[in-house]
Amino acid sequence: MGGLIHVVMFVAALVAFFAWAMAALSALSVVQLAPKGDKLTAYFDLGRWRFAALEARLGPAVTPHIVRYKRAFLVFFAAIGAIFVVVNSILFLKPA
Repeated sequence: MGGLIHVVMFVAALVAFFAWAMAALSALSVVQLAPKGDKLTAYFDLGRWRFAALEARLGPAVTPHIVRYKRAFLVFFAAIGAIFVVVNSILFLKPA
């Protein structure tokens, strides 16, 4: 069981990295849809999770990017939670 934990942690870290990258690409897509003087405000609204303000300002074209951003961060935090559970379960394993 001890060797399998390293594989599970690696896979969870890989999933977390890809989810983070997907969220970053989605954020860049949202900012590209913003007008020239509104790009920094779009970054701040994304960081503060003010998606309704973004949709109101940028229109319905931004909705798929926001949905992908939300899902990517949900997967990211789920993977981090899985890593946390695996690390804490290592403490309770008995050596063979």
